[in-house]
Amino acid sequence: MNPGEQRIAIDRVRVGVFIRLDTWMDHPFLFRSFKIRNEKQLSVLRSLGLSEVFYTPEKSDVAPLPQSKAAPVAPQPEADPEVAAMMQAMWQEKRERREKITQQREAYGRCEKQFVGGIATVKNLLRNLFSQPHEAIEQAQKLIVDMVDSLLAEKDVLLHLMNAKSGDEGAYYHALNVTMLALMLGREAGLNSGEMCALGLGTLLHDMGKERVPSQVLLKKTAWTSAERNFYQQHVVYGVELAEKLPGLPAGAMEVIALHHEMLDGSGFPGGLSGGRIGKLACIATIANTFDNACNRINPADSLTPSQALSVMFRRDRAKYDPELMQHFIRCLGVYPPGSIVRLNTEAIALVVNVNPGKLLQPTLMLYDPTIPKEEALLLNLMDEPDLSIVSTLRPAELPKPVFDYLSPRSRISYFSESAAPARKVSR
Repeated sequence: MNPGEQRIAIDRVRVGVFIRLDTWMDHPFLFRSFKIRNEKQLSVLRSLGLSEVFYTPEKSDVAPLPQSKAAPVAPQPEADPEVAAMMQAMWQEKRERREKITQQREAYGRCEKQFVGGIATVKNLLRNLFSQPHEAIEQAQKLIVDMVDSLLAEKDVLLHLMNAKSGDEGAYYHALNVTMLALMLGREAGLNSGEMCALGLGTLLHDMGKERVPSQVLLKKTAWTSAERNFYQQHVVYGVELAEKLPGLPAGAMEVIALHHEMLDGSGFPGGLSGGRIGKLACIATIANTFDNACNRINPADSLTPSQALSVMFRRDRAKYDPELMQHFIRCLGVYPPGSIVRLNTEAIALVVNVNPGKLLQPTLMLYDPTIPKEEALLLNLMDEPDLSIVSTLRPAELPKPVFDYLSPRSRISYFSESAAPARKVSR
C-alpha cells in the first residue's frame, strides 16, 4: 500500500473518488490509478467482481460513501447491456493501446540499434582521422549524407531519447549528439542539402582539437584554474590547425570547427566575435554544442535537465544565440525535451522519451508503474490522451529511489532519430 492510501470496500466507491487497482492487466481501464468521473465508469468498476480497491484521499474530490450508506453491488451488473457494451469498447481500446505500445517499442529498438551503429562509426573514423584521413573523411561524409538525406525526406522526424553510456567514450557520444541536434535544427531552419552536409561534417569533427588538450584538464570535475581554462579554449585553435590538414573539408565545416564556441554577444572564444561575424552554420553548431554540454557535464551532478538547459539558453543567455534559431531549436526539442522527468495532472511520474513534431506540449512518455515490469513500461503518447497533461518537471535527484531505478534517467542525455538511419537510404 502506498503512503496515504486506504483500502475500502468496492461498494463505498462513488464518482469523484480516486482509486488504485492492484494490476494493469486484469481490467479494461487504461490506467491502474484514476479518478471515477461518471456513473458508467463506476458501473464498469463494480462489474469486475472486486471486493476492495485502494482509495487516495488527497487526490479525490469527495470522500467514499459511509459504510452504512454504501450502495449494494448488483450480483451480475455485467449483464446490463449498456455496461457490457462499454466494457467491450474499453477492452478493445486497451488491446489497441497494447498493440501500439508494441509497435513503439519495436521502432525504439530499431532506433537504438542505429544509434549504436552510429557511435561505432564515429569512434572508428575519429580514431583513424589522421592515420587514414581519406578513408575517415569518406566514412564521415557517408554517415552525414545518409542522415541528411533521411532528415530532408521525412516531414515529421521523431527525436528519441537514447540509452547512452557515460565514461571514457563520452567524446564519441558528444560528437554524434551535437551532429544530430545541429542537423535537426538546420533542417528546421531551411538549410539546403549542401549546407546540411557541411554542417554535419563540421559538428562531427568540431572537437577534434581536444586531442591536444591533456585529459586531466578535459576530465577535471572541479573548477578550472585560469591556465587550465586557457588551455581548454585552445582546443578550437588546435582543431582548425588539424582541419587544414584534412583533404576536401568544405568551407562551412571549417567555419563550424573554428567558431562553434563564439557567441552573438561577443562573450565566446577564442576570438570574442559577435553579431554578423559569425556565420549561420556556426550559430547552429553553437546552440547544439552548448545544449549538449549543459546536459552532459563532466560531473553528472552538475548537469542540467534538458528543460533547464533550454530555459537557461532561451531566457538567461538569450543574447548569446540567434533568436530565430533558438525558436527553431525549441520546435525541434519541444517544451519538454527527451530525457525530462515530468509529473502529470494525475500525479503520475514519467520520463519523456520522444517529441511529437508540432505538438510541443504532448510528447511520448514512459510511465512509472511498479506493477508493470520496467522493460514493459507503459508508453503514453499525450496526443492520444486528451485528459492527461504535464504540470511540472522534476530533477532526477528529487525522485524516490524506486522511481529513479524504474525510469533510469540517463547519466548521459543523448538523442537520435530513427529516420536518420543509414539503412533508410539502402531501402529506397
